[in-house]
Amino acid sequence: MPRRTHYSPCIDRAIICALYHEGRRLRRPMTRLVNDLLAACLRDTPGWTLATEQMSGVPQQGGVPGAGAPR
Repeated sequence: MPRRTHYSPCIDRAIICALYHEGRRLRRPMTRLVNDLLAACLRDTPGWTLATEQMSGVPQQGGVPGAGAPR
């Protein structure tokens, strides 16, 4: 079966730097911080609704709230 590819956006270096420092300050992994920030911003948007529909039936990743299928 062919492997699915996902879009991997290039994020500005300054944003990555800010995420790194904020993650250290909060003592949280950057991935969890990014997931939480993005989920909070995107919840209740049309894009979130579409993603939820598309991801239904796909297992969630990592057990981090907001990761995997949108709620």
